[in-house]
Amino acid sequence: MSLRAFRVGVVGARRVREGTGAFLAGHVQATGCKVVAVAGTALDGAAVAAKELAERYGIAATPYASAVAMVEHEALDALVIASPTPTHGALLDLALDAGLHALVEKPLVFGPGDWVARGTALVAAFAARDLCLVTNAQWRHALSTYMRLFPDVAPRRASRCEMSLAPSVGGADAVPVAMPHPLSVLDHLYPAATPGLRDLRVAGTPDAFEVAFTHPGRDVACLVRLVQTAARPRPFSFGFDGAVAHRTITEPGYRMALATASGDRSVPLPDPVEAVVKDFVARVRRGPPFPAEGFAVPGLVHLRQVAEAVGAVFGGRGGFAPAPGSD
Repeated sequence: MSLRAFRVGVVGARRVREGTGAFLAGHVQATGCKVVAVAGTALDGAAVAAKELAERYGIAATPYASAVAMVEHEALDALVIASPTPTHGALLDLALDAGLHALVEKPLVFGPGDWVARGTALVAAFAARDLCLVTNAQWRHALSTYMRLFPDVAPRRASRCEMSLAPSVGGADAVPVAMPHPLSVLDHLYPAATPGLRDLRVAGTPDAFEVAFTHPGRDVACLVRLVQTAARPRPFSFGFDGAVAHRTITEPGYRMALATASGDRSVPLPDPVEAVVKDFVARVRRGPPFPAEGFAVPGLVHLRQVAEAVGAVFGGRGGFAPAPGSD
């Protein structure tokens, strides 16, 4: 596909609270593609998003009151989906029906009904139609930087993994926001013949809790800490076998690095979201076939397990439905 032909529409480009659409649009435009349109739930909001993209990135995008109208009126090649998670399924259907490649914010789907089966079917449908489907699972792209910081650590051969995150919400609501981060890294590193976390335990309070489990890929002992945090930038760290890297941010310019706990060593971290976008664009330009991302379906299975476990401890359904046959 030529650069000139690669036209992209963005759903959810306005950064109201936690939105990543504007950043994804900027990275897409920087690859040489053309963001030609943005859609929201109302024309006024889409117009604000288009104005912000023009001011921040020099993007000239036509605003639309709905994604359906945008797809109908624009000759698009790809759709970037950065709208709230409950809208992902319908928007992926829209992209599939229109023959559009899709880059979707994580989680792929999450909500009422059997969303694991729904997501699994969508992953298969995109691959079957020779359409590229990529989830914004960015932290796997930080592994090369991590290994520069800790050259003696081999993540693929690790026996322990940990990650600490600071979501803006707590309890069951934190699961779809935060848990795709560690799960996508683990499912990328340790593919398993049959998905299913073992020894799953949740402990703590809704605003500060831990999720511990054994990943089936290599029997890796995993610990994920989630502490509800309002202030930005939010702390983030991850590591293997006790070697923990802390993400640091320097302003101006939002320059990231991975550093040791003591701060005695650090390595610049290229924006992992930019890496996701570049990977998506490169795959589309290479053309089919577009095999499904190996961590996509296991990630949905594992996310449901965690959602059920957290919901059982803290109450509230967090937008998920139980697995078929579960109590």
